[in-house]
Amino acid sequence: MTRIFGLTVAVLFAGVVAADDKKDAKFDAGKLEGKWSITAGTKNGEKTDTDKYKDAVEITKEKMTLKTPDGTFVFKYTIDDKTSPATVNLEILEPEGFKGTKAVGIVKMDGDSLVLSYPAMGGDKPKDFDAKKDSGNYSFTMKKAAKEEKKKDK
Repeated sequence: MTRIFGLTVAVLFAGVVAADDKKDAKFDAGKLEGKWSITAGTKNGEKTDTDKYKDAVEITKEKMTLKTPDGTFVFKYTIDDKTSPATVNLEILEPEGFKGTKAVGIVKMDGDSLVLSYPAMGGDKPKDFDAKKDSGNYSFTMKKAAKEEKKKDK
């Protein structure tokens, strides 16, 4: 009986530790805010030239702004961190011709990198971060811009 009780406590403890580990791994949407540079990208299996995307993405608490050679796109977004990877719901606010277009994607943070994958034309949520040919998915890896420090005060 004591042996079964000890085994039960050990299993419960392991479950609590695993839950804590999962809780610690929860996506922190607060870390999204700031300017980001796209360092790698794939659109439907085609590599993206990222040279034009330094500090091209700015994320606030509720919006993402992407500056591209084709114009500026503004998205409203929400994060569902109860999924793994976290789910991101996107809706284009600007430009007018794309306004209201929605997509459901996935997002993860890996150190100081952010990876975002979504279907470009409102298809199904991607299952992974690979934007393979004929998937219709886009996937971008971004690195957060370094904060500018005031050198006068030092």
